[in-house]
Amino acid sequence: MRRLLVLSVSVLAFMGLVMSHQVLQAAPPGKQLVCHVTGNDGAHIIEIANPAVPAHLENHGDCLINSTNRELIGEPCDPTDANGNDICDIQP
Repeated sequence: MRRLLVLSVSVLAFMGLVMSHQVLQAAPPGKQLVCHVTGNDGAHIIEIANPAVPAHLENHGDCLINSTNRELIGEPCDPTDANGNDICDIQP
């Protein structure tokens, strides 16, 4: 009985180690569509990695597009964010 208990605890500990290793693996960064302001007073939709989003919102005047439709990339957009929540007021 004691051997069975020791074996069970060992197996559970091993499974816990394997599962925690999988959870700690870094997932590839996600992507976000943004309305990107260009230097010629225009704006179009681009896709950027999530770590780049804060810089675009703070430094470029860009705003977020609430879509995952990659067919929108390159389309013109309106970068107006009147309420300051970083989400474009007019969505494509």
